[in-house]
Amino acid sequence: MDLPATLPAPTTAPAPAALPPEGALLLRPDIMQRLDLAAIFGNANPVELELGAGDGSFIAQHAALHPGRNILGVERLLGRLKKIDRKGRRAGLTNLRGLRLEAAYVLEWMVPPGSLSAIHVYFPDPWPKRRHWKNRLIDEAFTRLVHRALAPDGAIYLRTDERSYFAQMEHVFDADAGFVRVPEPPGLLDVQTDFERGFTSKGIPTNHVAYRRVG
Repeated sequence: MDLPATLPAPTTAPAPAALPPEGALLLRPDIMQRLDLAAIFGNANPVELELGAGDGSFIAQHAALHPGRNILGVERLLGRLKKIDRKGRRAGLTNLRGLRLEAAYVLEWMVPPGSLSAIHVYFPDPWPKRRHWKNRLIDEAFTRLVHRALAPDGAIYLRTDERSYFAQMEHVFDADAGFVRVPEPPGLLDVQTDFERGFTSKGIPTNHVAYRRVG
């Protein structure tokens, strides 16, 4: 059999896809309407929400570990939200989005009832002085908003370094018949926020607890 005069050029692997444009993962919704989560992510996968996502240290890792889940991070500060966008784009995370709004507003007015499989609240502003405790995010009213937002058997995961705030978290959720305390799923505590890594390096322990919606 005659051989070809020239051999075909070797094939090369396709070039990696270009990053989505800056800001591509950041939402700009109508704040007077409930979020259409399926449209936002382009699928009907379970949706998890982090309130106070910081620089995205937790949600970027969490989204990478769970590609079958959609992760929405809410953060008030624009600079931190831009970091979430950069981390998500660099990692090619199609299941990550960011939203710049107040956490309580999103939970009460923008999240469709029964739409979330999980909520994460890690190291919220502790407001350590007793006269400021009324400003804390997590109180009796917050538990009712969480119960409405979670799907049946959905869970909320809480972490803080502030002992008094942790006691308040436990008190309000333990007192709500719509929740039962449960252990965190394997591996979740290994994914840390930027605040948590800093506290751990200084020997400051993290207080953590999880509750599952019932009823």
